[in-house]
Formats: sequence, C-alpha cells, structure tokens
Amino acid sequence: MIEKSESVIKRGNNMLEILDYQRQSLISDANFWQFVDDNINEPTEFSGVSFVSSIKFIEEELLPRFAKVTLILGLTDNGANSIGKRMRQLTDRTTVVKYGYEHPESEFTKRILDGSLRLFFTKKELIHTKAYLITNQDHFLALTGSMNLTNQAMYHNVEQLVADYGEKTAPMFKCYKELLAVNREHATDFINAKQMVGFMKAQNTEQLEIDVYTDTVNLIKSKAEGNSDAVVVPPAEVKEFRDKYQSDDQLKTLSAADKISVAQTVKLFGPGGHKKRNLDQIGHELYNLTQVVKRETASTQSDDKINREEDLFPKPVTYWNNGQLYEAPRIGDKVNLSLITSDLAGDSLKQELQLFCDIVHEYDNYKEVGEGWQACDFICYLFEAPWLWQIRNMYEYSASSKSREDVPLGIALIGQGRTGKSTLGKRLAAKLTGSKNFLDAGIFDPRNYALGKSNTNMTMTMVLKNYMYSDGPVSPMMIDDVSPNLTTRNYFDKFIKDISNGRILTRPLPSFIFTMNRQEGDSQSQFSIKPEMMRRLWYLSFESTFSGNDDEREAVLNDLLRRANDRLYRYCQVELAKFFADVSDEAEMKIEKDFLYPIKYVLKQALDHFEMYDQVANYFADNYDYSLFVGRNDWTMLVNQAEVGSDISFIKQDGRLCAQINKQLFNKVSDNTSKNNGSSMMHRYFQYLPRKYHISYQYTNTGFIVDVANFDKWLNSDTLQQRYESSQAAQTARQQDNQERLTEAITKLTEATQQNQKKKGLFGWLRK
Repeated sequence: MIEKSESVIKRGNNMLEILDYQRQSLISDANFWQFVDDNINEPTEFSGVSFVSSIKFIEEELLPRFAKVTLILGLTDNGANSIGKRMRQLTDRTTVVKYGYEHPESEFTKRILDGSLRLFFTKKELIHTKAYLITNQDHFLALTGSMNLTNQAMYHNVEQLVADYGEKTAPMFKCYKELLAVNREHATDFINAKQMVGFMKAQNTEQLEIDVYTDTVNLIKSKAEGNSDAVVVPPAEVKEFRDKYQSDDQLKTLSAADKISVAQTVKLFGPGGHKKRNLDQIGHELYNLTQVVKRETASTQSDDKINREEDLFPKPVTYWNNGQLYEAPRIGDKVNLSLITSDLAGDSLKQELQLFCDIVHEYDNYKEVGEGWQACDFICYLFEAPWLWQIRNMYEYSASSKSREDVPLGIALIGQGRTGKSTLGKRLAAKLTGSKNFLDAGIFDPRNYALGKSNTNMTMTMVLKNYMYSDGPVSPMMIDDVSPNLTTRNYFDKFIKDISNGRILTRPLPSFIFTMNRQEGDSQSQFSIKPEMMRRLWYLSFESTFSGNDDEREAVLNDLLRRANDRLYRYCQVELAKFFADVSDEAEMKIEKDFLYPIKYVLKQALDHFEMYDQVANYFADNYDYSLFVGRNDWTMLVNQAEVGSDISFIKQDGRLCAQINKQLFNKVSDNTSKNNGSSMMHRYFQYLPRKYHISYQYTNTGFIVDVANFDKWLNSDTLQQRYESSQAAQTARQQDNQERLTEAITKLTEATQQNQKKKGLFGWLRK
C-alpha cells in the first residue's frame, strides 16, 4: 500500500483532465499542482483519500506544500483478492515505520512525530473514494475523480478530476468536509505520533519489525466490536482467499510480497477464516515467515527472473543530456554518465565501413530474392535512432505537409522462420550498438514476470510505454520473436498513437525494434496493416530464405558476427551531433523528403572519402516501403483463382478499365472463423492495396472496384489485364469495337464516294 520508495517518473507529458466546475470548462493536459496554485492562494492544509501513495510522493510533493496533511489510504473492492491486498496494507506498516526508524531526520518522520502528518487506512468496508480537499484560512479547493496520489497517476496516466472552489462560507465546503468525514469513519490510524515514538525505541530493525507485526495483529478483528478502531477482516473472504492459494500451482504464480501475505493470513486465521486465539508470540512468528519466504524466493529464482521493470531496459543506455549524448550502465543506476566520443579515422574507419557494406551484401547476395535494401535501411534507422526525436520536431514545426507521425517510433522485421531476422535485428544489432541485453519475448512470460501482469502482450506494451516515457534515454529497446498480433491490440494501437500524436512530447525519445515470425494462414500471425499503424511502425520484410553453399554462407555470417562492434555507431553519433548543430536550409528540405537523410549523409561522406559509396548507392536512393510488398503474392493467387463474371466483373469508369471485386471471392479464402471470415478477408485484402498507387478508394459490404492499370502496376505484372483479355467481356468489347470500326469505315467510304461523285459532275454520271 505504502512503499518505501517508487521510481520517480519524469514529468514530460501530462494526460490529466480537470473539469473546472466554476468556470464550466475542461482543462486538458493539466498540471495538478499548477492548477492548485492558480485556484487557491497559499494553502495550508491537505486532506484526501487515495488508494495508494508512497513515502517519496508524500515527502516530496505534499509535505513541502502544506503545513498539515491528513491522508486516508483506501482499497478497491475486488472480491477475494481484497484480502491479500488488505493484508499487504497491514504489513506495509513495517515499511513505513522502518523508514522512520532509519531516517529519523527526514521530513516524513518529523511530521508524523509532530502530528502534522496523519495517515489512516481502511478498517472495515473498503474505501473506493479518491477525493482531495485543500484549504487556506478563507478558501477551499476540492477535487474528486480517478487520480491517485502517485507520480504515475498525476503525470502519465489518463486521469480525470472535477474541481470546485470558493470561500469556506459556501454551503458546498460543508458538503466536502462531510464527504471526507464519512471516509474517516471507515478508517483507522495507519501510524500516529504516539505509535511512532514507541516504535523508535526498538533496539534494532529486527525487533522493530516484530513490534510492528505484534501491534498490527492486535488491530485485526474478525467482526466489528462497537465503535472500535479495529480492522475488520470478514471470515468468509479470508476462507475464500485461503482456499484459493492452498495449491502449490496457485502459490507459485505470486510474487514474494504476495506469498508473504498468504503465509501470514494462514498463520493468523483458521480454516474457517476466523482469527486464531493464543497469538502471544505472533509478531516474532510473522517476522520469521517473511525471512523464510524471502529465502525461498531467492533460492528458487531463475537467472532470467525480472525483479523490476528497469531490468528490461537497454544496458548500457544512451542518454541525451544538454545537447550531448552520454552513456550509462543502465537506467536507475546512480553513476556518472560518460560522454560518447569516437576516434575512428583512417584505415580503421574504412574497415568499419566495409563491415557495414558486407552486412548489406550478405542479405542481398545470399538470398533467393535479395533483401539488402531492407538490411541497409534497418542499420541506418538503428544508427539514427538517438536523433529521431529531433526530426519529429523538425517535421512538426516545418511549413511542409510532414508531421511527427511520419517518423516511425519503431521498426519491425517481419517474415517466416530462418530468414535472418533475429540474426540482423538481435545479434548483429546488439553488437553494432554495444547493447548487452537485447531481449527475447519469452522474458515477458507472466510466469517469469514479477510485476503482476498476466497478459504477455499487455505486459510488453506497458514496459515499452514506461521506457518510452522515461526522460533522457534514446537507445532502442529490442524484443525478439514478438507475436505479430501485438500490433492489432487496441491498447498497443493507443500506446503508439499517444506517443506519436503527443504534440507536447518534444523531448528526447527512444525507439523500439521487433522481430516477428509470420506464418501464412495463422490467425495469430496477423499484424496491423492499417495505414495509420504502418506510418508509425516501419515494417521490413525478410521473407526470402538464404541460398548458395551452406558452408560458405555460414563462414561469411560467422565472420560478420566476429567483426561486428559499435565503433561505427559511436562515430556516427559524433558526426550526427555536428550535422544537427548547424542544419542548412537545403539539408532541411532533404530531411523533409527523407527522415533518414542525416545518417545517409554522414555515411555517404565517409564512404565517398574511400570511394566505397557505389557499394550501397542503390539502397540510399529511396526508403523501403513494405506496403508495396505485403499482400502482393496473396492478391496474385486470389486473382488467378477468381471466376470472371461471378467473382470479378470488368467495367469502364471515366474511360478507364476497372474491375469489380465481389465479396464472394473472399469467402473462397475464408476458413469460416471469426478472424478469417469473408468480411474480415475482404477488409484485409483491401488494406493490402497501397494508397500511393490509387488502386481503390473505398469498399462496401458487397465488394469494391479497382483500377486495372494501377493494380497491375503495383503487382509489377499484367495479372488483371490478362484476366480481362481472356474474359467474355473483353471478347464482347472487341467484337463491339470491331463492329464500330467496320461501321465507321463503311461510313467514311460512303462519304468519300459521295464526295467523289459530286466532283465528277454530269460527265461522270453519263460514264457510269
């Protein structure tokens, strides 16, 4: 409930909405404390009810602002799980008291001891309220809504509050006081000055925890007894909670803290859920339980167990700070940052540039169909990633039609197995950037994840979100073997749009890299091909298998992995810093056309110096566009099995040949599941059509119309034109055209004859 500390999330993007009742207006992207300062002068007292908060938040945010703070910590009612949370709330008293014991000079401890900070918590019915009342001598400000008193809620979650304010003589002020008073009746002291004074006399931290556990047990009752301040824990809920975690399988799913809650519940309550009697040594026994569970957790913890979210972030990490790039071992470590520098020059630079070219050639020369274009663009994106936030800002502030959404937040390498995606996107990329922990998606498996998430895709999205909103890091986070359907989830869609659309999110931002195994026909392998998603997440296709002599190809790959290092990456960061320090008007225009222009410029300058640019020149001309490739094979097969007349019919529109694609054609490729029914397949195939070719602009529930010439231009073949040429419609059109031509010829001949006869006059008639 109250924790000793929490990771302070930097305040970069407020998503708090405040409904100003007095002004009848809605304030978006509000700053909570700014709103307080604007609407009440020099407040002295803060009273509130919140599910959660932390020592750090109270000490840093509340205590400096208010002479008196009264905070009630409630809990949401979620059935049997509420018992586990309530037990956690009770035992968290040890954390608070231990902090005061170890930090007697802290403002938090002093304010508890002098009575100007009072903390309460649920004693019977669970409190769902989140309400805050701020006052000075004559005025009040009241806020109610969804926001807890945490940095995450205040600065990053989507939260809403209703605000009311005025003089204390107003009738509503009395109502707000009564509202908080009702909550106070349902609460008891979490820790007060008298209790804290007694606990501070403990000889050591072990005795301190035993004393707190003993005191806590004395607070707990199985039923209400008069107007007592005892915490009532209903037997029926305790029994249900105990029964749920009787099995080892259920217990294994819990974190160490939750296991302690279960163990203490079993120790305190009998099978029927009633509090046990004869608990003379219970404080000592509960303390021993915590030590046993902690030892058991440590001994069974696997090497890949994640204990905190920061463990998943890149290590080391590149930071942006005051216009320069620095490197740190990892986010959260309190160490000095080291400036990124490079001494790469001469033959050493030429050697690293050749490595860059060789990796590109590996993916072009040793593939059934060359994919060097994709490999080149991927490395360019990787090297420019720490600077992409600046290009987003340039797009946003430019006079062109470009916007920040035109610079992708992440990059996804897509294809089937054994096409070199992970080798390039994980192994080589990690070495090329100096990263030591590019991740496998399996690390997010909920059984190995200690933060309590239960959905792997959701967990992945939340970790990505927290990393993307961290202030300073610009290293890409890489996750290998992500399920493609992650990109189809509404919460992922919202996450990526929130970041890319955030007009005030102009600070340095990191990026991310996925690799995805896509199996044709597998509903779990479908990924979002919505234009708005493909604009923000750059898909690179790696569908082709490797070819040639296996031993030779393996030797080349091993040589690349052996040679791979981050020296060219560091060189590029230093050169990009020089580039962005003075961007010319001409360069800005080129960046507007190609967001990768800065890194291409840096690499081209270096390659030109050694007369090596010709090795990759073709790949620098234009960026890879996955929308030109996705679905082309599917469409070709679909058209070839279509029956002209029933599935496809040809018509003329505005003088152009068009094909009407009927819905029944998509029923043929449906597997009759909800995800792959005729309507879904029709929508998917329509989304395959790239907008830049102007093939089709809309569809209905019966089908859609495509421009034949533009469609075949996209397929780089005459697939649809050939179907038309062999169709009855074409034959009829040809016959009609021939008839029209014959009629036209006869008409012209007749007209010519008549004109000739007029010229011959009478003698011509006589000769005839």
